[in-house]
Amino acid sequence: LTGTPERIVIDDGAGRIGGDLRLRVGDYVGWVNATGRTCKLMFREVEFGRDQPRYKGRVWPFEGRGPGGDLEVPSSGWCGQVKALEGGNGRSVDYVKYDVLVTGDGPSVDLDPVIIIDR
Repeated sequence: LTGTPERIVIDDGAGRIGGDLRLRVGDYVGWVNATGRTCKLMFREVEFGRDQPRYKGRVWPFEGRGPGGDLEVPSSGWCGQVKALEGGNGRSVDYVKYDVLVTGDGPSVDLDPVIIIDR
């Protein structure tokens, strides 16, 4: 989160800043929580089509066991390796919407970018 009003910043580490995040299976992605507040992420599968986005159930798009609920990003940060979603049915791309909720001192910030996962 940066700026006034606060907004999420997605930086690829090479100085390019964007909105949504595009990754390949096996890539690593990390979040840094420099807000001094509680920052939680919730991941849901999303499908795009003629009827606009259709949000499906929660997913854990990373290797290993998920937290069993929202991922609370510590001030030290968090990093995970991207995996293909189960039941891809021949799709070459998965879409994961992740809600970012920042709470604590000051107004709550609720954001909703997308991770695009190439197989």
